[in-house]
Amino acid sequence: MKRSLLCVLGLFSVLGVKAAAVAKSPQEVSGYLGENITLPSGVDPSWSLIRNEWSIFTNTTWIATYRNGISNTERFLQYTGRLTLNTRSGDLTIHNLKESDATEYTVEVINSEGEDKIHQIKLTVKQKLQQPSIQIVTSTSVESGCLMVVTCSSLDEGVNLSWSVEPVSVLTINKSNPSDSSAQLFAFVNTRENFASFTCISSRDTESVSSKPVTPKCDSKICGKLLNGTHSVTNKHSIS
Repeated sequence: MKRSLLCVLGLFSVLGVKAAAVAKSPQEVSGYLGENITLPSGVDPSWSLIRNEWSIFTNTTWIATYRNGISNTERFLQYTGRLTLNTRSGDLTIHNLKESDATEYTVEVINSEGEDKIHQIKLTVKQKLQQPSIQIVTSTSVESGCLMVVTCSSLDEGVNLSWSVEPVSVLTINKSNPSDSSAQLFAFVNTRENFASFTCISSRDTESVSSKPVTPKCDSKICGKLLNGTHSVTNKHSIS
């Protein structure tokens, strides 16, 4: 096996062909729907590129090429009007990302010295987290203060919901329901604190987004009012 490999490399040398360097596994890159993402060619910045070819699928379907000084980014219907090819670095920018853009990409470049390099990228396209909604269940006067119950919900799946409460001295009990992306918070605001502000935070992996802060008024008895969402709630609950 080793002898066969040496023979192949020797043949390349005789023919004046330099073997292309191929990454062992695709580089993983992620982007968000509707945004732009730049796929790196992975070449040495000192290289002077004379050829640059980006493709998808195993049958080498070209989507962007730079050959003989001419750049062409309109080779495949799916990417029409959405590609920018940097002829100096070899990087490819995809604009207005779509779910169908999530696939493996291969770029092959050749520099002025005849050196050839192949780089593969696996692109994942994600949906950005949506802002969670806070609903005031009740805000009722009790002895020495006010009992407040608020709920938070998210339209996204697989998120972790947490709370930020001001002032931090407010006594709270948190109850989360990961299965339906919701969380409920019980808070007692004593007469000295007089008010409390609640913010719900939705997070997943390294991404997070916060709701607008909500400050219920004691004795307002607001039930079923959605403050940060677009849907009304018909089932009203109150705690007295």
